[in-house]
Amino acid sequence: MDRSAKGFRLERRELGIGLAVGAIAAMLPRSVAAKWHRPRTVRLVTIPAVQSGGLLDELVATFEDETRYTVEVAVSTDPYGQARAGAADIVFSHLGFVDSQEFVQKGFGRWPQCIFSNIVIFVIPPNDPAGIRGLTDPVEAFRRIAETESPFILNNLGEIVFVVDTLWNAAGRPDKAGWFIDEGLQGPAAMQAAAARGGYSAWGLHPFLMLQQQQNLPLEAKLFDDSLFQRIIASVVVNPAKVRGVNLHGALALETFLIAPETQAQIRAFRHPSFDRPIFWPAANNNDN
Repeated sequence: MDRSAKGFRLERRELGIGLAVGAIAAMLPRSVAAKWHRPRTVRLVTIPAVQSGGLLDELVATFEDETRYTVEVAVSTDPYGQARAGAADIVFSHLGFVDSQEFVQKGFGRWPQCIFSNIVIFVIPPNDPAGIRGLTDPVEAFRRIAETESPFILNNLGEIVFVVDTLWNAAGRPDKAGWFIDEGLQGPAAMQAAAARGGYSAWGLHPFLMLQQQQNLPLEAKLFDDSLFQRIIASVVVNPAKVRGVNLHGALALETFLIAPETQAQIRAFRHPSFDRPIFWPAANNNDN
């Protein structure tokens, strides 16, 4: 079934339900009937990484076209704090964060649903002394950086440290002396150090592109189609039993839309203006028919 047919069926079904609910509500006292009103706005609070290149805008536009919902998007580095404060119906964040685990385990959110992955990149200098620009295997790329003792500046952010440590182990645990530089730098500071030393580093694609818009450092992004570099982003629907004012129906409608095969295909087909390759990867799963 194509999206237009599915959208028509959804519209017709919601119209029928709406008429039935309206008829029942008309027979109830106003104070009771108000509880039957289903809000048409879904409040999504997301981490900044989802904003790369316009994918989220594209998905929201498709969802709004297919339903009668309107999505209000807010970007926050503390989405679960926003959700606890009653500012969100659904949250996007990476899996593996303590905040997301605590939020769900304490009952504030429903079970996370994997939506898609954004990516970590290698940052390389223009002269590429290790010659990794044309490689497709990130382990081989890391091995060459070690073998040529080209400077590699560690970006001390949790997920980046995990990726780099995995690469180091996969490359045979090469001696780090003389080329592997860990000065506790994070984010922009690590990128500035890499630019100053003509070295390599790693970061998320989205923050790197944002930094380049501001500073235009002599560095470029190297993408790898490798699952290690794909960091899963999940949706968590806020529990209305714990947080007042949550639009549960709208949040579940958005989540259902996001994990549908048609939407997952749309995510796979998306391209950032700077790259003719995927920068987001489908991550939804459904093991039950």
